[in-house]
Amino acid sequence: MNDVRALFRVLLLDEIKGRRPLKELAAILVLIVVLFCVVPSEYTAVHARSLGVLLKGTAAAALYLSLLSGLSKLKDRKYKLLLAMPVGKTALMLLYAAVVWIKHIGLRVMPFVLAILASNVSYRNITLLEGAGGGLMCAAAGLAACWCGISAVFFLDDRGFLRSRPERSAMKFGWIRREFVRFAGEKVLFLNHAGYSLFLVFFLYMSTAVSRAGVELILFLLVLLSTCSTPGVLFSWEKPYRQLLLSLPVSRGGLFAGKYIFALAIMFPLYAAAYGIVCAFGPGLDRRGLLAMMAISLGLTTLVKLYYDMKRPNYDWSHPRQMFEHKRKYMLWLISVTVSAPLMVYSYMSIWFAGALQMVFAGCLLYAIRKGRAQG
Repeated sequence: MNDVRALFRVLLLDEIKGRRPLKELAAILVLIVVLFCVVPSEYTAVHARSLGVLLKGTAAAALYLSLLSGLSKLKDRKYKLLLAMPVGKTALMLLYAAVVWIKHIGLRVMPFVLAILASNVSYRNITLLEGAGGGLMCAAAGLAACWCGISAVFFLDDRGFLRSRPERSAMKFGWIRREFVRFAGEKVLFLNHAGYSLFLVFFLYMSTAVSRAGVELILFLLVLLSTCSTPGVLFSWEKPYRQLLLSLPVSRGGLFAGKYIFALAIMFPLYAAAYGIVCAFGPGLDRRGLLAMMAISLGLTTLVKLYYDMKRPNYDWSHPRQMFEHKRKYMLWLISVTVSAPLMVYSYMSIWFAGALQMVFAGCLLYAIRKGRAQG
């Protein structure tokens, strides 16, 4: 029993190291307040029959996050040490599934699920008993999905399906192609980017095509596109190769340009899909103006986040998932929303003025990042 408790403690502390739970809880509280006070109740309305949709959504989120965490854990150097501890592999999978549930479902997903259920209980869309039962079923479904995801990853790894195959060095293909080759080969980074993008597109589609949301909510969701964190970890991703890169005859500007073009390329499908959904199902908006504002937002937010990561890379990680879990993610989100905020009010002002405002915000942030680095 002591071995099991010690292993659980090691797994839990490794997942939450360097994090400030109070900030994360405060951020979750703010979003719940927005859910209660800003988002119209009809967008979050559920009834007894539609509780199954909430249940499936919780299970899907848990399965995705557990797969992502499991794939990342396999790359941790401490993973082989954990296997050497005097506990069975089944116990290791159960404990890690519990840790993933606590970290991602219990502290992140369940507060929103409970907030939605509580809101619907207060509006008498469902009874208190149905709300409590729905919450318990979502929690159980999330735990079961975490166990299935972790078990699947460890099972496939044991049989060699997840092991990287030796390939030719991507360095000779050029810096831009190197980024694409590494991105395609890094399962955690690719899955994190694809999953987050699909979630945003799905949420925008449900709000626009199904719920027929108003202009204000749609523009707010378009601002959230900029919170995709991939451009903010591309220099942190170079942790294993940072000494090698310093010794190669490549300029910092050339490396930055290659990563910037790569970041624009992988972010473009997300913005293109969102623009297509809004044009097809959204309320009447100036399509040319919206296209211009989204293009400016894409270019500037990607530039500022990548510059921030170049000046302040995060090397405090032992497996890739921890790159996204660092406390600086709140700063990246703040940067993203600040630069793209004029998108929410562009319909009330000149497009040229809104675009210029975005450029001013981006310029101020770039200057602040540079000065902060120089002073630090």
